[in-house]
Amino acid sequence: KDIAIKFGDTSYPECVAFLPDGTGFITGSLDGFIEVWDVATGGLKMDLEYQKEDKFMMHDTAVLSIAVSPDGVLLATGDKTGTIKLWKLNSGQCLKTFNAAHSDGVTSLSFGTEMNKLLSSSFDGTVRIHGIKSGKMLKEFRGHESFVHAARYSGEDRVLSAGVDCTVCVWDV
Repeated sequence: KDIAIKFGDTSYPECVAFLPDGTGFITGSLDGFIEVWDVATGGLKMDLEYQKEDKFMMHDTAVLSIAVSPDGVLLATGDKTGTIKLWKLNSGQCLKTFNAAHSDGVTSLSFGTEMNKLLSSSFDGTVRIHGIKSGKMLKEFRGHESFVHAARYSGEDRVLSAGVDCTVCVWDV
């Protein structure tokens, strides 16, 4: 390991994602903090004004999943209560909150290739597609018999999901 970041005694990272340009990464933690780190130094990215001013993106509870848009402009985060938040990464501004996006923790998030949809999976056993502009659920996939740990787009027409029920499902959107 070249860099190790030590979290405090009361919190730890639950999820991590690289920035598309490779200059940094984002962590979501047990305490609800979402922080952007510099991959070269291992310190917080201080070129982000809100972090320099000790203002952070946050959830009220543990952040379990993170997705960065391919262009690095948007950040989606999901927490253990089923809430998803959409952020503008360079300002830290919360653009939208998807309350009750799921009835249990959001285990994974993924942006659609056209950046108008957000895919999520959950401990509630479902996979859902949400409209980024509307904030509404557009489609739901049911079929796993337990927690769904991951879901990803394959183009715009297929979704893959993997669950604790020992299955991988291929869904036709």
